[in-house]
Amino acid sequence: MSAIAKLRLRVILIVIAALGIGSGWLLLPPSANFDGATFYSPLGAPTTLVDLVLAIGGGVLFLRALHNFKQELKPAWRMVALAQFAVGVLTITFPIIEYYYLWPNIWWNMSSYLAYLVGSIFMYFGMRKFYKILGLKGRITSALLIGIVILVGWVLHAFIPHIVVWDQFNEHQYDLFELIPFVPIICYSAAAYMAFRIRAKVGKEYGMSFGWLTIGLSLQAASSIAIGVLELVGYENWYFASRAYEIPTILGDIGILTAAYYFNAIGLPTSRLGFWHRLFGGANMQPATSVDIIVYVVGMASDTSKIDIYLDNMRLITAHHKEGEPLDAQEQQKLYEVYTNLENYLVTKEPLRSFTTDSLRADITQHFGITPEQSAQTFWGRVTG
Repeated sequence: MSAIAKLRLRVILIVIAALGIGSGWLLLPPSANFDGATFYSPLGAPTTLVDLVLAIGGGVLFLRALHNFKQELKPAWRMVALAQFAVGVLTITFPIIEYYYLWPNIWWNMSSYLAYLVGSIFMYFGMRKFYKILGLKGRITSALLIGIVILVGWVLHAFIPHIVVWDQFNEHQYDLFELIPFVPIICYSAAAYMAFRIRAKVGKEYGMSFGWLTIGLSLQAASSIAIGVLELVGYENWYFASRAYEIPTILGDIGILTAAYYFNAIGLPTSRLGFWHRLFGGANMQPATSVDIIVYVVGMASDTSKIDIYLDNMRLITAHHKEGEPLDAQEQQKLYEVYTNLENYLVTKEPLRSFTTDSLRADITQHFGITPEQSAQTFWGRVTG
């Protein structure tokens, strides 16, 4: 089994485990603690268990992706993984609360906020590390500023008319507690913004990873905002009673799990021929050209602005070259020089991944299925010869 097939199998097993554990909970006998209370939902525990497994699975996959990246980036990677582990492990309070109907217990009720409080903080600092390593700048990386925004928003929130959810709290005590659900709103929103900015900057190979991470974190931010709204209007409504508020949370963790899959896929040997091409005559695909090779290598750079200067010669050739005509020796030489500059950058200066000359060339050869005969038609024969 290929490495990419094993990776897909792991993701499938995580999803099966999530659905299996969630469904298995439905086989338990009804809780004796349930007395027709307003906040009870028979689907509450199964859905939170699904989310729990998806979050932990995402954390595991993020840790497995560590080998793809440079040592200085690993603390950021571990922080993102820890965020998902925190979400998964601390979510265990939800099925306990649901099954034994502990919502009226103030301490158990407050513990239900911990998962995304802790997870959002770790996720913010993990994305902040990515952001800075890639050379992106902005006030959003200032933890002090984020802290000030949280405090200001929390204070302003106290002046918005709202109900007091727990009878055990007076107005001032409840306003003090409201700092806890406000933190994930800001931290997840900031993390989603940083993922979006990174997605716009990185090369093609990282696009799906940071794209799905942006989607996942945006959904987590939306979920946190929805909880903030419930804190204002109360929980005696269909949105909470049906547990519909868990939908963006679960979808967010699915997005983050998908991002973890694509991060793991970075650097794995791939073929330009997809499954259907291989099954139905994909071997007839046109051989790779020198331009195809360069475009593929450009996608491996995490910061495409740093390599843009090397691509001028290729742009001149593609702008004047007629499609279908072979490149002459002088054009092949220029493209060879473009490739060597890109290779040197990836091996010596790429900030995220560690490349070697041999591993990079082996990857390109396998991806395009380059044969000795095809090498002679491109500059690749000079590279490997």
